Amino acid sequence: MVLENSIETAPLTQQSSRTSYQSFSSNTYDRTGSSSSWDVEIDVKNQVNTGITDENEPFSWKKLLKYTGPGWLMAIAYLDPGNLESDLQAGSIAGYKLLWLLFWCHVAGLAIQTLAIRLGVVTGKHLAQHVRQSYNRPTGIIIWMFTQSAIIGSDIQEIVGTAIALRIIFGFSIWVGVLITATDTFLFMFLQQYGVRKIELFFITLIAIMICCFWIEMISSGPDISLILEGMVIPEIPSNAAVQAVGMIGCLLMPHDMFLHSALVGSRNLGTQPSIAKKKEANFYFTLESGLALLTSYFINLSIVVVFAQVFYQPGKTITQLPGLYDAAEVLQRSLGGFARYLWAAGLLAAGQSSTMTGTLAGQYVMEGFFGAFFKKQWHRVAITRAIALIPSMLVAVLAVDRFDTMGEILNVIQSLCLPMAVIPLLKLTSSSDIMTKQFKNTRTLDYICWSISWIVIGFNAYAFLTFIESFGFSLILTGFSIAYFGFIAYLVYSPLSSCEALIK
Repeated sequence: MVLENSIETAPLTQQSSRTSYQSFSSNTYDRTGSSSSWDVEIDVKNQVNTGITDENEPFSWKKLLKYTGPGWLMAIAYLDPGNLESDLQAGSIAGYKLLWLLFWCHVAGLAIQTLAIRLGVVTGKHLAQHVRQSYNRPTGIIIWMFTQSAIIGSDIQEIVGTAIALRIIFGFSIWVGVLITATDTFLFMFLQQYGVRKIELFFITLIAIMICCFWIEMISSGPDISLILEGMVIPEIPSNAAVQAVGMIGCLLMPHDMFLHSALVGSRNLGTQPSIAKKKEANFYFTLESGLALLTSYFINLSIVVVFAQVFYQPGKTITQLPGLYDAAEVLQRSLGGFARYLWAAGLLAAGQSSTMTGTLAGQYVMEGFFGAFFKKQWHRVAITRAIALIPSMLVAVLAVDRFDTMGEILNVIQSLCLPMAVIPLLKLTSSSDIMTKQFKNTRTLDYICWSISWIVIGFNAYAFLTFIESFGFSLILTGFSIAYFGFIAYLVYSPLSSCEALIK
């Protein structure tokens, strides 16, 4: 993963176990052989050797294993405490009827994440670096501000979710639990010392814990298999579940996840001058791995929807108060027994810990991708990017301890506002033959599909935002912000990438 900054850039060879990410990301792929002064120089310890590529080589499980890792870290964003709360409320108010929407949200997520993979593999630079190169400075700063806000908003939910899990298990106050989560910064730095494979294994283990905890609860609830299959296939949104449907769509596409995934593919050694065949191989195996990870994510999310459809949902009854992350433990305990309370807490703790660590990692890539490697020590980088989210999380825990539902709604709105700032540049960059080359630029069909998915998701998020400001009576400040915001989105859509020529000169 990422370790201490280095002013040296070691040559990337198939035998090297420690190589510079700068060497991989710029010197390897840059068509000029030169790198910009702001490019990030981050060491990757024990970068995974992907071997030699044979164009006629059949599918290889061994090769897939070499590429397995980045997609599972990406999928953690689909399993954070915010998503778990969305799942349990969807099941509580709509039963099994939103399972189809949950599935297609994961499919849409895979389509967009595939573009992040292709951008990182083909160009050797991640999304934050490309935004810095391809937009003027004021535009880049605005995009960074939105992206950083998305990371902070997501991390607040993840940290508070972890604190709630600690409260369920040990009875700690929320603010005490938030302080305890600060220790994951030290755990994260400790894991980084053992290389990319070890840290990927750690995260996959946390996902396995979630599978065990949530699936045991689902099986214990005695679900109706026929209703599950019906909910997965028949598209239906109950009138009383429109808010949950919009929330489900908004929760699954995370802006910072696109920045993170485009950078994580750099943990694989493709060689000093990767051929077209090598890049195609990497794109194929990374996409397959991501598909498997998101399929696993879907079944974890499904288990939560199903268990609350069993223990809380009552057809025809008007529900005035939906359970939250803490209330969920009480609901499960009453319905399934005391063990269910602690299984829920263990799964929530795994979700919170994994997502806060990947959020910290995303923050590092975003910060240094936009502004360069200005941290002298690895622990400086981790500590500062962690504090950026930890401080507002503590304020939320202390000042809004009784209003988490309202805070969650505000944070979800922030996430929805930030999404276009990642997805629009990603779509434009991967559609450019100057950046991606003619062999790897998006096809017209892929462009149409991904732009359609993006506008559908952005449209739902815009609806959620407008509903939110309507609740404040369309105040003058929020109305003015809305006009400026949608004007900036239009500018991103129609403005050309300003520095494409610099990439190919």
